[in-house]
Amino acid sequence: MIFTTTTSVLSGLRSAPAAFAAGEGFVISDANAPTIFSSRISVDMLPSLDALENITGASPEIFSFSSWNGQSFVVRGVNLTRLNEAGPTLSEFVLSPGESAGEIDSALVGERLLERLGIRLPYTMPVVGSYNVKIQFLRIVGWFRSDSPLDDELLASLDAARQLTGMSDGDVSIIRVSTSDPGWLSDLLSPKAARFALLDLHVSKAQVAKGESVTISVDIRNWGAKSGTASVTFSERGQTLAEVEAELNASASKTINHDFVSEVIGLHSVEVAIAGDLPTKVWANYSVVEPYLEIAAPAKVMLGETFNVTVTRYDGEPAFPAIVSYDSQVATADSEGRVVFTANETGVFDITAVLSGLSNGLASIEVLDPAWFLHEFIPTIVSFSITPAEIRSPDSVRAIVVVENEGTVAGAYDVVVYVDSSPYLTLTVNLSGMSSETLTFSMDGFSTGARTLQVGPFARQLVVRPWFADNPDLVRFVIRYSGSSSLSSSTSIPIYQAAKISQGNVAVALFTVGAISALLAALAVTSVFSKEVREGRRRLGVLKTIGASRSAIRNLVFPQALENALAGAAIGVAFGIIMADWLSRSGLFFLFGHEFTLNFDTSLLVLLIMGTVAISIASAVSSAMVAVRETAIRSIKGLAEEVIEEPLTEETSQGSSTLTQR
Repeated sequence: MIFTTTTSVLSGLRSAPAAFAAGEGFVISDANAPTIFSSRISVDMLPSLDALENITGASPEIFSFSSWNGQSFVVRGVNLTRLNEAGPTLSEFVLSPGESAGEIDSALVGERLLERLGIRLPYTMPVVGSYNVKIQFLRIVGWFRSDSPLDDELLASLDAARQLTGMSDGDVSIIRVSTSDPGWLSDLLSPKAARFALLDLHVSKAQVAKGESVTISVDIRNWGAKSGTASVTFSERGQTLAEVEAELNASASKTINHDFVSEVIGLHSVEVAIAGDLPTKVWANYSVVEPYLEIAAPAKVMLGETFNVTVTRYDGEPAFPAIVSYDSQVATADSEGRVVFTANETGVFDITAVLSGLSNGLASIEVLDPAWFLHEFIPTIVSFSITPAEIRSPDSVRAIVVVENEGTVAGAYDVVVYVDSSPYLTLTVNLSGMSSETLTFSMDGFSTGARTLQVGPFARQLVVRPWFADNPDLVRFVIRYSGSSSLSSSTSIPIYQAAKISQGNVAVALFTVGAISALLAALAVTSVFSKEVREGRRRLGVLKTIGASRSAIRNLVFPQALENALAGAAIGVAFGIIMADWLSRSGLFFLFGHEFTLNFDTSLLVLLIMGTVAISIASAVSSAMVAVRETAIRSIKGLAEEVIEEPLTEETSQGSSTLTQR
């Protein structure tokens, strides 16, 4: 009874952390978070989850631990629509008259929590967050019953929960996922065998010259539970260029690099693929071109002013040490590809850049007399260029903007760079009278697709290719969020994510309590059997005196002790389960704001029976060993002592006297 009751109650602790999953579906959480309340998961995975065919619901949720009037409880920030899709179903839902559950500060209380709080609805409650001192006044407008752990919680809006926790707009504590095929999702995201995915494809250069090498790098990850080998294939237009074998342990990853050299001018698309249960293909594009130079310079400049000229290679890199000529002036480009010239006379002049192995760069500039212009500040954007024009996410693009002041008055001008009509970057440039400035900067963080980059009247098209192919939503989801460390069933959330102690301490604590209960039970039963053996030592002494062996004594005692032990174990299991179930239903036990209950599944019952049988056998063996150690002399001596201690009857007294006289 001691053992079964203790073990049953300890097994009930599993229901406390699982309560955060509302008892249903799968849970995606931050495996590195010390508690479930500090877990942070990005909400940008929701579209990927929604796109999966067998996913029936995905509910982002934020947890905060609070208390009121001596009662501790969990505040769960939810989107009610998504909560209903992911489950559990609210079997009863009651709103107070004239109240609405759609307000930011409104909340719903679970039936069991409402009973513990003892409040009448509607009720305005000041709630304090668990990780900061912020107070949120929540208007409890109704109650619900779901026959799940949600009944011990307060459901608030996601915005209210963010204010309590200080969590950013892009994060939540967990995402609960429901599926029409649990086996499919569990196998897909927590595979027991080796499973591979390709990620982080990168091309060293978007453009290369004929005969120049380009390196394609791809990471391969084994997110299965066992080690394995994957074959990574590089191909172009159906022709295999290279095949690399990658052997990885569970949860390991490595980078595979391959160099390509081509003499064929044009666009090249290299496909990288792996086969298996989840075939994945990614591809990389690069262009082979005749090497050339490109010049960025102002279209106009005032007489007597200096101006900058920037020379870049075909791949956007500075052209150092290019020789740049303007009018009668010649200069060498610095490490940034820049040279400075002075406009000595009016007219239109050519600017030429020369570098060995590359086609010459050519541009023109017009030198004007300032006397021809008004005395004003007239900033004008005269040039905007980007290189390269096609990238693969998340690479960057190099941009060059040339700004001129067509007036004679100096001033400051804000250059605004737009991406798809939305402001991306603002740069401030100071311009003197009739001067120009060249701005060079990098841009990144683009989403995939055709992007329009605009500065002033100039617009440039940028094509951003994804690094994944074939069902990109699934690949992105699997690579970023898969694996047993971050996705688990609702019954396997580690308890250390709910308690502020480490996983090791919890394991030691539970094992210690269980072991102590088993030891106490074994000692208690053994002591009872040992007492019975000692009480029957007269019989054992006689048997040993007439020649009974130790094995005969053991065989005599062990079956009797085992029979009694098993009978007691059966009774103990029955009473232990009844007692544990009564304790569970009493409503007196709460962990992390949830009332925990016991679910006696088959595995638990088998564990209890095996434990009680083990205790019974150990007790019977101990009893038999005690009996064997009793020697015949000690047993007979004990027998004589007991005879002497017995009260003498009249018959015995007379017999003794006669014997004495004789």
